[in-house]
Amino acid sequence: MHAESMQPDPHTHNKPTAKPISNNGQRFARTLDAHNKVRRAHGLSDLTWSASLASYAQEWANHLASTNNCHMRHRPSGSPHGENLWWASPRRWSNGLRELQEIDIQRVVKDWADEKQFYNYRNNSCKRGEQCGHYTQIVWKETTQVGCAYQQCGDLSQLWVCNYNPPGNYIGERPY
Repeated sequence: MHAESMQPDPHTHNKPTAKPISNNGQRFARTLDAHNKVRRAHGLSDLTWSASLASYAQEWANHLASTNNCHMRHRPSGSPHGENLWWASPRRWSNGLRELQEIDIQRVVKDWADEKQFYNYRNNSCKRGEQCGHYTQIVWKETTQVGCAYQQCGDLSQLWVCNYNPPGNYIGERPY
C-alpha cells in the first residue's frame, strides 16, 4: 500500500524472519473475518482459507524480502492467482532509532477495503489517479479462497501478501 523508497540501514543487523499467517490460528481467523466483513456488505459469500495460497503468498513475501529489500512488486504476469500487496516502513525516531510498527491483518485489509471510495460501480472504473484494484479483488464475486503471508525485513519494514483464487479484476467485468 505504501511505496516509500528505502535504503538499507547498515546499522541494522536483523535478518528477515518469515512469519506466515497460516501458522497462527488467531491470525488465520482474523484474516478471514477482515476479508469476509467487506464481502458481506455486498451480500457475497465468505472466502475460505487456503493453506496452499498462504504458502504461495509466503514464498513471494520471502522472495521480495531476500532479493528486493522488501520493496513491493507483483509477481510477473501469468500468475494463476489474484494478489494484493501492502508495505509499511519502520517507525523512525529523531534519534535514529527504528522500531517495528504494530500492524495487523485487519489494518491491512481495511486499507485495501477503503479503496471502495475510489471505485465507481456504474462506470466500473477507479477515480483518476487513485487505486481501487485491491478493493475489487477482495469483493470479486467468483473468488472463493484467500491465503496470506507476512514478512518482516531486516530494516524493520513489513510486507503483507494475500493471494486469491480464482483471481479477479478482469478488464470489462464488474466485481459483483
